[in-house]
Amino acid sequence: MSASDSDHNLGKRVHRSLAWAGLASSLVGVLDILATVLIVAFWIPKEDFGVAALAFTMFPVLDIATDLGLASAVIQRDDHSQSRISTVFWLNVGMSLFLLVTLSFGIGPLLAHVHNHPILASLLTVYGLKLVWQNVYFLPYALMKREFRFKELSVIRIIANIAEFSAKVGFAAGGFGIWCFIAGPLARVLVTGVGVQLRNPWRPSFVFKFGEGWDWAKFGIKTSAHKLLFRLYSLADKQAVGYYFGDAALGVYAIAYQVVLEPALVISEITINVAFPAFAKLKYDTVKLYEQLVGFCKMNLVVMLLFIGFAFVAAEEILALFSLSEGNDYSSGAPIVRLLCGVAILRALSFVIPPFLDGVGRPTLTLVYTAVAAVSLSLLFVIFANVFSELQAVSIALAWLVGYPIAFLVLIAMAFAVLEMPSYKLYARLSGIFACGLGATALAALAKWGTMSLPIPARAAVIALVMVGSYAFFLSKFQGISLRSIRKSL
Repeated sequence: MSASDSDHNLGKRVHRSLAWAGLASSLVGVLDILATVLIVAFWIPKEDFGVAALAFTMFPVLDIATDLGLASAVIQRDDHSQSRISTVFWLNVGMSLFLLVTLSFGIGPLLAHVHNHPILASLLTVYGLKLVWQNVYFLPYALMKREFRFKELSVIRIIANIAEFSAKVGFAAGGFGIWCFIAGPLARVLVTGVGVQLRNPWRPSFVFKFGEGWDWAKFGIKTSAHKLLFRLYSLADKQAVGYYFGDAALGVYAIAYQVVLEPALVISEITINVAFPAFAKLKYDTVKLYEQLVGFCKMNLVVMLLFIGFAFVAAEEILALFSLSEGNDYSSGAPIVRLLCGVAILRALSFVIPPFLDGVGRPTLTLVYTAVAAVSLSLLFVIFANVFSELQAVSIALAWLVGYPIAFLVLIAMAFAVLEMPSYKLYARLSGIFACGLGATALAALAKWGTMSLPIPARAAVIALVMVGSYAFFLSKFQGISLRSIRKSL
C-alpha cells in the first residue's frame, strides 16, 4: 500500500471515528444534563446536591488513579505480548484494590470529617467497588481504541449511559437521595464491562513480569499524572466553595460548572478519544502532525463556540430549568456561568494538546503544563476565596478566569516548540471561526434583549434559533463549513 493510500485510509478512519464518538458524546451529554435537571428540579435540594458534589467530583480522579495511564500505553506502544499485557492487567488490579482500601479507611473518613458529612465516607467506599470492576474491561477497551473500533465502543457507551441515566433518575425518584449519584456510575460500568467483553473477549494470563510492565508503567504514570493533576485542580474549586461558603453555595456553583465546563469536557472528548491514536500514528511526520492538530482544534472550536455562545447569552434561562421546585433557586449562578464561558473557550483548544504531546511520546511536557495549572489555580482558589469573600462562589469562577490563561499559554508554547513552528499561525487559522462565533453570540444577545417580555422557555428557544442559524450562516459564508462539507468529510 502506498503512503498516499495509507494516509487516505487513516483520514477516513479518523473522520468515521469522530462521527461515532461525536454521536456517543452528544447523547451522553444530553442524558447527563437531563438527569441532573430532573434530579435537582424534583428530588434533590441544592444543599444536598452540594454535599453530593463533594463526592462525585472526586470520581474522575479515582478513575485516573486506578488506570495509572496504562491504557494510554497500550494505545501508544506497539510491542503487545500476552505476558506484557497480562502484567499491565495485574498492575491495575493491585492499584484498584489499594484504592478501595484507601477510600474505605483513609480518604473517605477524612473528607467526611473535614466537611462534617459522614455520608461522604460511605459514598466513596461503595465507589471503590466500581474501581475494582473496571478491570473487567479497561484493557480490551484500550485495544479497541487502538484499532479505531469507535463504532462498537460508541454503541456500548450509549447503552451504558442509558443504564446510568435510568439508575440515577430511578434511585432519585425512589427516595434514595444522593445515593443516585453512585447508582448511576455502577450501572454504567456494569454494562460497559459486559459489552466490551462481548465485542472483544480478553482474558489475562496468570503471569506477572514486572520488568516487562515497568517501561509501559513509566509512560502511563506520566500520562496519568497530568490527567490526575487536571482532575485534582478541577475538583479543588468545589472543595474550596464547600469549605468557605457552605453546601448551598456549592450546590449553585456545581450546577453552573456542570452547565459550562462539564459539557465542554464532553464535547472535547469527541476529538480527544480519536486524537491520541491519530497523533500516535503520525508521530514521525511533523507536517501532517501540524495539519492534524489544526484540524482537531477547528473541530473543537466550531462546536464549542456554538455551545458557549448560547450558554453565555441564555445563562438565566438555562438555570431556570434547575429551579423548578420551590426553594431551589439557582439564578445566582448566572455570573459564574458567564465567567466560566471564557475558560471553556480556551479549553476547546487546550484539550487537544495533551493527546498531541502524549502521541508523539512527550508526556513529560503535558505533566509540566498540568503542574503549572494545578499550582497556580489551587493557590488562586484560596486567595480569591479570602480576598473576594463578599462575592461568595463567584470569586472561585473569577480565579478560574484569571489563572487558566497562564497554564494555557505554557501549553501552547510547549506544543509549538515540539513542532518547531510559531504558535501565531494556529491563532491565525482559527481567527475566522472565532469571529463567526462572536458575531452569532452578539445577534443572540440582541434576540434576548428583544424578547424579554416572552416566557422563559419561548425566550430560550428564540435565543437558540438565532444562535444556531446565524452561526451556521457565518460559518458557511466565510469559512466554507456547512452540513454538506461536514457530511462529505465523514
